[in-house]
Amino acid sequence: MTYDLAETSTAEGRPYFLYLFAEGDHVWRFTSRAAAWTSPAGAIADEAEDLIWDPSAVSHGSVVQSSDPRRVDLSVTFPLSDPFARRYLGPRGRAVTTLTIFRGHEQVPTEVVAHWKGRVVSARVEGRRITLRCESLFTSMRREGVRAKYQRLCRHALYSRGCRLDIESFFVGGTASGHQGLTITVPEVALLPNGWFRGGVLRHAGLLGFIVGHVGDALTLSGRMPDLEGAIDDAESLALVEIAPGCDLRRDTCKAKFGNLLNFGGFPDIPGRNPFGGTSIV
Repeated sequence: MTYDLAETSTAEGRPYFLYLFAEGDHVWRFTSRAAAWTSPAGAIADEAEDLIWDPSAVSHGSVVQSSDPRRVDLSVTFPLSDPFARRYLGPRGRAVTTLTIFRGHEQVPTEVVAHWKGRVVSARVEGRRITLRCESLFTSMRREGVRAKYQRLCRHALYSRGCRLDIESFFVGGTASGHQGLTITVPEVALLPNGWFRGGVLRHAGLLGFIVGHVGDALTLSGRMPDLEGAIDDAESLALVEIAPGCDLRRDTCKAKFGNLLNFGGFPDIPGRNPFGGTSIV
């Protein structure tokens, strides 16, 4: 039996999906099957060796063919506890993760087809799942050319490709000593002014949390981090964390706090009123 016959059959087809995530030299392989899957050499492009795909409760939405680039985005969902998906809940810096989805049939292990290809754009928590929003490979090709915004504040997300700062250079270590609700106590952050870490990131055991408040030794997160809370409650271990500072996107902050004025993406000298008519333009 061939892939085409299995694909068109109403009774014989047993489809499965393979998800290949690539970020630089790092590659992650997942399968929608309940058990690990091995694709023989040559089944995926020009791979000379067998590839092992790890089982995961991953799924994706419908693939849409459209001339409107806004309608060809694809949602890929993982369980909330999935460590791979949780990596995308924090800033990714300049890293770009591509995704290729392959479709095959179990009776024809030597044949798979590329079902969809694009890149991961963002992630959000929806109930007990993490949804990755991915855009098609062709979306950026169809997008209008002018993409930068003309605004007073910096248009770049902190530690993103446009910002050019490497988040790894700004992490500082600490030990979480308590938690209540969304608030985590980290004595080391009291050494810096209030608000220094607001808008930044807290990392524990590879998982990231957004910091939305910083007063004294208390950091307020945007969401719960159960693994961190468990480590804090465990009297036999230390809850080690790393914290990266946040940014209010202002020019003075960019210069004084990060020394990154060269990559500031705002236009702070925009006039407040239209010089021709006097109306507000910001």
